[in-house]
Amino acid sequence: MNELITTVIPTYRRPRLLVQAIRSVLNQSYPHFEVHVYDNASGDDTSQVVAEIAERDRRVKYHCHPENIGLMQNFLFDIEEVSTPFFNLLSDDDYLLPGFFETAIEEMTAHVNSGFFIGGLLFFDGRQVVAAPVEGWGVEGAVESTRMFRALLLPGGWTTWTSSLFRTEIVINAGGLKPELGYGGDLELLGRLSIRNSVFVSRKPCAVINLHHGSASAADCGQEYSADKLLNLVESLEHEIARAESDGVISPNETGAMRTIIRGGLEWRFFRRAFVSLAQGHRDSALETAQTLEARCGRDELAAVVRIAASTGAIGFAIRAGLRSLRFAHGQVRRRARQLRYEKFADSVEFSYKSIEGEDRKPLG
Repeated sequence: MNELITTVIPTYRRPRLLVQAIRSVLNQSYPHFEVHVYDNASGDDTSQVVAEIAERDRRVKYHCHPENIGLMQNFLFDIEEVSTPFFNLLSDDDYLLPGFFETAIEEMTAHVNSGFFIGGLLFFDGRQVVAAPVEGWGVEGAVESTRMFRALLLPGGWTTWTSSLFRTEIVINAGGLKPELGYGGDLELLGRLSIRNSVFVSRKPCAVINLHHGSASAADCGQEYSADKLLNLVESLEHEIARAESDGVISPNETGAMRTIIRGGLEWRFFRRAFVSLAQGHRDSALETAQTLEARCGRDELAAVVRIAASTGAIGFAIRAGLRSLRFAHGQVRRRARQLRYEKFADSVEFSYKSIEGEDRKPLG
């Protein structure tokens, strides 16, 4: 069980958080790995910070792009540079939990037909764990492709790759990352891989997403997942399903099941998304979603309702004010429910954070 892992960390002007991300890898009990940091032309002290760590641990490598190529293009570049049998992807503001590599390699060695591993993933907002999507999937162990596809794509089940370990070969064979999908490229890659591969799922917490004010997810409020990009993601997955059936990898019944998973209620997801955008104050995003409902889904009546709610008149103003009030009240209830539901993870997150923060006692973010 000495398979080498490459941890890929793209970074841009977050040297302090980057140090903690690197430490979380160096603290892994499984020792056979390298950490490859890809700097998106930060122009600050990132290179010096990484050099100091690399001087103490030669498993840490550093590359700096001559210019900023963008987050997803950086991920694409990094993945294409991997030469080890396994790799994982870690954002510079997130961190791994102890035992991730050991658990993942043990299971991937025991289940050689699993294309990749997904462990428990915790979303932490600086005060408490606010989501643990793998917990709600209802799957564990070696999971066949259709069940895994359903878990990833059903509402509320969406996750990202931070707690995943990939076999490099299957990612290459699948065509790698599609950066044109924006932040949705992570989910699309997981979904595309699950069409052709079984997956090993562990509910053991393996990584933490840090939802601080400067993180992509928090700062963007989900707007990078525009209606058009979401539909492009769906169409990309549908194309891969058709290819997999043509190649004889999945049966016609599996094809039908996966297509139903993707398209089932898609229009209503867009409709709900538009009203969430309005509640968050993103009127332009809601109008864009209305356009998608009309032009690409053929749901003129749903688009009309969204446009009324987004209008600048008295009716639109009243609807948006009501949505904001409901969002606030719902948020209060959800925060309390999350605190009770996920408090079991509090100790492990706190312990892990203290182990990587070193002498820097300031909170993450």
